[in-house]
Amino acid sequence: MHIRTIIVGVVAAGAVTTSALAISAERSTANTPWATAAMHNASGTRIGTVSFAADGARTAVTVRIPLTNNVAPSAFHGMHIHANDVTTNGDGCIADPTQPSNTWFVSADGHWKRTATDIHGQHAGDLPSLYVNADGTTVMRFVLDKLTAAEVVGKAVILHAGPDNFANVPVGTADDQYTAGLTALAKTQATGNAGDRVACGVIATVTT
Repeated sequence: MHIRTIIVGVVAAGAVTTSALAISAERSTANTPWATAAMHNASGTRIGTVSFAADGARTAVTVRIPLTNNVAPSAFHGMHIHANDVTTNGDGCIADPTQPSNTWFVSADGHWKRTATDIHGQHAGDLPSLYVNADGTTVMRFVLDKLTAAEVVGKAVILHAGPDNFANVPVGTADDQYTAGLTALAKTQATGNAGDRVACGVIATVTT
């Protein structure tokens, strides 16, 4: 009886060790990005990175922006994956600092969509908004089940000057409302009315 107890104990210990190794390996894989986007502002200054890594069957997205002097602190800012699939207006993150800021990075095209829907919030490229701290820094990680490496590599991440309204279009005459008409709706469908494109990065496969 005593011998049997010892054997069971050894097997249990082995099972725990194997399980711990599996968890450790999964975490290690989750921490290894398979794609990344180096974010630059319109003058070409690198302000941070957006990385994509496996997290089981899902994708972990990590945003690190240590230099954000071109966006407002203590505020939310819209961020989306843009299609970057029309070459007639350039490819990637082409910016002209001499032009109005809402024309910067026009080469990135519109939001990435799997279908032809115009409903903002249902685009495949719609992402959570970033909160920029009072000191101008941002570190944010979230996990998604709606995108894969094959789909996003070659597309562009865009950071906007303002918050994303997530398809909420309040109509009225107050300062925080929109005048009834198509302008607010069109801006919402395009960007969540998040304003100017202040930073851009093309998503590229990480090579080892």
